[in-house]
Order: sequence, then C-alpha cells, then structure tokens
Amino acid sequence: MTRTLETKGARGSGGGGDAATQVTAAGGATAAVTHAHGGVRMAGEDRRKQILQVAMRLFSQRGFRGTTTKEIAQAAGVSEAMVFRHYANKEELYSAIIDHKACADNFQRPCDIVPDALARRDDRAVFTGLALAMMRHHEHDTEFLRLLTHSALEGHELANMFWDRNVRGMYDFLGSYIRDRQREGAMRDIDPTIVVRGFLGMVIHHSLNNLLWDTRRLLLDITNERAAEEFTEILLRGIAASPAASNASRGGEKTKQGAPLSRGKKKK
Repeated sequence: MTRTLETKGARGSGGGGDAATQVTAAGGATAAVTHAHGGVRMAGEDRRKQILQVAMRLFSQRGFRGTTTKEIAQAAGVSEAMVFRHYANKEELYSAIIDHKACADNFQRPCDIVPDALARRDDRAVFTGLALAMMRHHEHDTEFLRLLTHSALEGHELANMFWDRNVRGMYDFLGSYIRDRQREGAMRDIDPTIVVRGFLGMVIHHSLNNLLWDTRRLLLDITNERAAEEFTEILLRGIAASPAASNASRGGEKTKQGAPLSRGKKKK
C-alpha cells in the first residue's frame, strides 16, 4: 500500500509541481517522477481531493460567486488549467463538494442514528438523539455550514442538492414517525410538518448562533447534550405550567379531557 504525502516545496506553474514524498507502507521512501521545479507530482486522485478541499474553504469564506477558479488554483498551488483538468467548471466543482459531503460517513440516515429508540418507541430518545447528532455534525464541520449559508443567500441552484438529499429526508423520516405515533395515540393531532419545522428550527438556530453569530456564547452557553434534552422537552411537553394554563393562554378555549381541538373547528 502506498500513500502520497504533500510537503511544502516549490510550486510549479504547470500544475501539480508541489514537492511531495511517496512513502510506502513499510516506511521507506521511494522515488517518483520529479518535475523540473524540484517537486514530485501528486497522484491524480489526491490532487483532485486537494482542490476540492481548497475550493470548499474558499467558497465557505467568500461564497460561490465571490470565488474564482484562479483563486482556487493559487490557493491549491496549481495552475488554473490543472483545476479544469479535474473539474470542467466552477459549477461542477461545487457539485462535487455537495456530492462529497452528502456521501461522507458523518452524514448518517436518521434511522441509523437512533435505531434502538425507534424500536422501543421512545420519543424522548428519538428527538434527543437526532438533535445531538445534528449539533455535533454542525460543530464538526463549521466550514460546510458556512458554505450552505452562502449558497442559500446567493440562491445558487446547487444548494438544493443538499436540501433534497438531507433536509427533505429528515422531514420525511420524522414526519412519518410522528404520524405513526399519532395513530398510536401518543401524540396529539397536529400537522407533522409543523412539528418537524419547530424541532429543526430550534436545533439549527442554536448551531448558527454558536458557530456563526455568537461564537463566544454570551447569550447562551450550554452543552450540546443539555440543549438537545431541553429542546426535546419543549417539543414534547411545551412550556405551559399545566393544561389549564395552556387553555387560558389560548383565550379560554376548552378541550374535552385535554384532547386537542379538531382541525377546522370554529370559535363561537
């Protein structure tokens, strides 16, 4: 097994002229094709990944429109022609980033995050586990969170790729779970999409505050574990002190044995 390690060295204008050393699994250095600039050509797949990582960093800092392929090439230490050799255009490079992230190991399917909680119908464990997994992922990959924010603000069509593959999947999964629990009598009758929106809203807003806006956590400084537990508590139990207090806050509407008013029922 051989892996290529990139080291600091001369940067060739012809693309791929960075100094590198090939190291074998046995630990011995082996010779490689040496360029005139004194460096060693990085393997094609390694170069492709390097360009991808550099592009993602620049896109997350400046946005898609604010980043040029020339800047990506300079930051990667290659020629612009080398960038185009691996990616036909900037759109393809951006698409590759979304593909890479969507297929990465840290993007688990919701059902794989809390399988035991799902099997035993433990609502609290389901929502707490999902919230904690999302917050940890945001914290682990702040760069990608910034990239998605830029994409949304720019209205870039490729941002929809992440939405369709990940966010919509969460809506479908949780929506189906909530409908099942409603049929089983464990949750009251409310549009599941509204429940999911409220849940994701708490979690994502918390991450955005911590990682982008209030990085010193002056407004709220709690662990992800506690945040996940508290958000789940709010979702499942609300914040009213009692059912009576909840009815009072709704203008005195009454429900039978604490059951929710049916949809479409008009006040007299």
